[in-house]
Amino acid sequence: MGGKPADHVAAPDVLARTVDALSTATGLLEVTSVVAHAVRELTGADGATFVLREDDQCFYVDEDAIGRLWKGSRFPLTACVSGWSMLHRETVIIPDIYDDERVPIDAYRPTFVASMCMAPVRSSDPIGAIGAYWAERHVPDPEHVRQLEVLANTAAVTLENLELRGAISRRSAERDQMAARADELDATMHSLVHDLRGPLGAMMGFAELIADDATDQTSATYAHAVVRAGERMSAQIERMLSIYRITAAPPAPERLDLSEIARGIADELLAQNRGRDLDIRVEEAIVVSADPALAHLALENLLGNAVKYTGKKASAHIVLRQVDAGPERVVLELTDDGDGFDPSDASRIFEPLTRLHSAEEFPGTGLGLASVARIVELHGGGIYADGRKGEGATFTFSLPAAGPAVA
Repeated sequence: MGGKPADHVAAPDVLARTVDALSTATGLLEVTSVVAHAVRELTGADGATFVLREDDQCFYVDEDAIGRLWKGSRFPLTACVSGWSMLHRETVIIPDIYDDERVPIDAYRPTFVASMCMAPVRSSDPIGAIGAYWAERHVPDPEHVRQLEVLANTAAVTLENLELRGAISRRSAERDQMAARADELDATMHSLVHDLRGPLGAMMGFAELIADDATDQTSATYAHAVVRAGERMSAQIERMLSIYRITAAPPAPERLDLSEIARGIADELLAQNRGRDLDIRVEEAIVVSADPALAHLALENLLGNAVKYTGKKASAHIVLRQVDAGPERVVLELTDDGDGFDPSDASRIFEPLTRLHSAEEFPGTGLGLASVARIVELHGGGIYADGRKGEGATFTFSLPAAGPAVA
């Protein structure tokens, strides 16, 4: 029998050193390198590989060997020993690779390998495998097999921790992105109020003076018209501030029939647009967990946006429906057949004060969709837009599921 058996006295030290190194590993390649090196130290093998499962394939991520093996290669799960080990969830010992039907001989002929042992990484539901290889016929003793399996289990825990750490980092980045958007909206609102209220106050003050001192009816009429326009603008500023104040406060979610809220808003919009051929359809029984005031504001902006941008259509159709419902999230979709937008502008459409059309085409403040995005984010959901110029737009967003109704 060939091979170089590991020193049993040193094995505990090797395992302790390996576990310590894996506990501080920060990336996949660091893990695979540490494990492959430890396999050789513990088993006295001439080579070691670390294999990961990628759907129905085995990906040979790393190796530590006296000669080249298969690093960087991919093979079907059903066409290699590592795949057999993962599929059967058990360790494989092959004393002679030329005398075992599980071995793809053509893949092994260019290598030094004569014998091998392969253990699954996470035996309950394998995500990979680690292999030890010998250049001469060799049967590893049970202790070396056990140590290989300990390494495999330790590697599984390490990879799961790395995955968890990555998920936490992604959530942290998402929170940072939400905070940045909140800061952006906050700065925008303060700048907007400052920039508008000053000149607006001066304009209205002078207009009132002109109206009071006008010596002819025409001048007085024009001056009063300016004052009324200024009052409307002041009211719009207050409306924008109220939107901001609402979305700046933490949500107070409760079980909501979103369909009922949407139908109420739709009825108001239809009443305001009696001269139009406007069809607004709302799917029944859309139930979510959301803040009532924020949900109403979000739907008001989304439906109002759809009504506005279908304004040039002789016949307009708007649909709110549920496209997916899981235990945690409900995914909704609002579609219209209005003016739409260029797909390259999809990422900009939720930015404050971003307007893709001129005020002459479609009036607005550029804050409606920014407020919708903020509301959805406050509920832990996401929103994105898809559109085609002249063909309409689709807004897909998610809100928390309400769970079963309490009797």
